[in-house]
Amino acid sequence: MIYPWQATQWQHITQLLNTERLPHAMMLHGNQGLGKADFAIALANALLCQTPLVNHQACGQCKACNLLNAKTHPDLYFLEPTASKTSKSKKPVRNIRIDDIRDLCEKLNQTSQLGGYRVAILNAAEKLTISAANSLLKTLEEPGQNVLILLVTSRTHSLPVTIRSRCQQIRFSVPEPQQSLLWLKGKQPKLTDNRLKQSLKYANGSPLEAILLLEEVEHQEVLVQAMTACIEGNCPLEYAPQLVKFTKVRTLEWMMSWVSDVSRIQAYGTQAEITNTQYRDKLQVLANSVDKHRVYKFYDQLIFNLQHNSIAVNEQLLWENLLLSWDDLGNR
Repeated sequence: MIYPWQATQWQHITQLLNTERLPHAMMLHGNQGLGKADFAIALANALLCQTPLVNHQACGQCKACNLLNAKTHPDLYFLEPTASKTSKSKKPVRNIRIDDIRDLCEKLNQTSQLGGYRVAILNAAEKLTISAANSLLKTLEEPGQNVLILLVTSRTHSLPVTIRSRCQQIRFSVPEPQQSLLWLKGKQPKLTDNRLKQSLKYANGSPLEAILLLEEVEHQEVLVQAMTACIEGNCPLEYAPQLVKFTKVRTLEWMMSWVSDVSRIQAYGTQAEITNTQYRDKLQVLANSVDKHRVYKFYDQLIFNLQHNSIAVNEQLLWENLLLSWDDLGNR
């Protein structure tokens, strides 16, 4: 699927196809929630389609397209992070491992079964282990004829420079607010413009991420209660077990948005532009009651945990530690 905000990127692909300058490896990168993986699948379908349309998109009707729709095309390979087969954790660390890459490279070295391209998509490529990345390098350097490797990532800095330098970069930028809002209205026609705009703020302008956020009402409510426990006279620790059932990265990012809002209000006053506008009154109380220097340290603590989110930890202890640190900000 090509989304409205991806027109420029698809135009670039069209030019590469028209001039027969398609590279052997591409890195599709940008914020989470911009549809990069869907774009990669659309590009793979276009290359494998036997009768592509004038704009190079797949026809959706030929034999190859039928195989693609059934997810049984023998020349398309899709890799994404998985848990170790030996892991017994309820929330295991998910990575793309060296065995996965070795198996992929072996298949890419074989002849195309339908006589065309062989395409590999590595979704969340930043989850490549170091050994897996090193194993992928040789294929990136000597990919063979009619091979395209697509690396999809929202965290390019987590990938080795040696991998990045061997891929042509295609960046996906956050669309204009009006374009995102129009698209969201088509998906959620019953919601008000203010609600849709708020979800876009939470999602840092990424439309697909905004859709997910609209579906995560319970998560948001628990986090609000946890972040305001210190001013409501409640114990923040009681919310740690509830936060465990939600996505760790999402919770950390939302915590960061709250801390950022508090910092803005402390710096610019009551008229400061913030993300969580519906909680401005609560954020104002927090801004007046917490030490600004400790706010910066707590923000650094959140960044550290976000950067190391792939490390398996006891999540209840993590939330207890963070919520206690947040509660302690008011003890000047």
